[in-house]
Amino acid sequence: MRRVDPSFPDLLPLEYRLGAVGPPAQGVGLDPVSMRLVWPGSHDASLRVDPGPVRRPARLLVHAGVLAGQPEVIVPLLEAGWGVLVVLDAPLEAAALPAPGMAGQVTVLAPWLPALWGGRALPELQPWEARGVAAGVLLGLVPVLDATGEVERGVAAARQAGASFVLAVPVCVPPLDRRRLLNECFGEEGNEAIEDLFFHTDLASLTLEMERAASRCAHQEGLGERLPGPATARLGRETFAAATSLLLWARRLDLLDGVGSVGWQLRRAAQALMASAKDVRALLEEDNLRIIPGFDPWVEAFARAVWADQGAPFEEIRSRWLWS
Repeated sequence: MRRVDPSFPDLLPLEYRLGAVGPPAQGVGLDPVSMRLVWPGSHDASLRVDPGPVRRPARLLVHAGVLAGQPEVIVPLLEAGWGVLVVLDAPLEAAALPAPGMAGQVTVLAPWLPALWGGRALPELQPWEARGVAAGVLLGLVPVLDATGEVERGVAAARQAGASFVLAVPVCVPPLDRRRLLNECFGEEGNEAIEDLFFHTDLASLTLEMERAASRCAHQEGLGERLPGPATARLGRETFAAATSLLLWARRLDLLDGVGSVGWQLRRAAQALMASAKDVRALLEEDNLRIIPGFDPWVEAFARAVWADQGAPFEEIRSRWLWS
């Protein structure tokens, strides 16, 4: 087990990883922590074990390949109140996973990539949902020609697989990865359109376009867009989900407004809410959100609106994100 620093902590606020990222049996895999591609035959060069025990329940990521042969490895962690995010990048039956001890303690996430990048069909997620485990899809946003169409197909595939939420996250694809894919797919003849896309396009703008398209599709399909778990013995499911909603919109405000963004205010409040481990439902009922650092009047108004999915100032910002 080792501590990790995800590349996108607003979208995947995780703390530890158990085991390593296994190379894919076929196609290309995806590492949710670094958001980089995992090629066949590669290995996790960052594998290390943190010294000393972890003295409190934390949020842990584990890959299906680690659990496939020994699902009992996480039993002590579940019993100790850890929250587990299972990445379904290898076959794993829902019935094989030990039953969680609390609501939201286990969440599963299936990676998705477009066909051009070696993406594989999504596993069936309904069995996980039937066990009370939230199941979603990690949409890896990589450069493709029909960007909006690919995103729409990814969200549709998630819905058909039985996902209750999707996370659209940009993938880091350095020139070496782009060149490797170009060579493997098209050989010496190449492909002028793909080469122009890979090396003569503003990939940051393209990725932003894909992220907003994914949000529109998820909104239309009724799918969630933030990580709903895992909960721990210290931090309940409702409070974690409330905090990740604020983190999601902190990121979106940053993308919309750049250096003038007030997203940092939402991020500060979300982090303080998770650190406090207070029950967000009780805070709302008692009208006590203001006791959490960072919940000034504007942040509190936004938080209440985003959690209710209606009201100002959230609706205006959502409209800008989806349609402007």
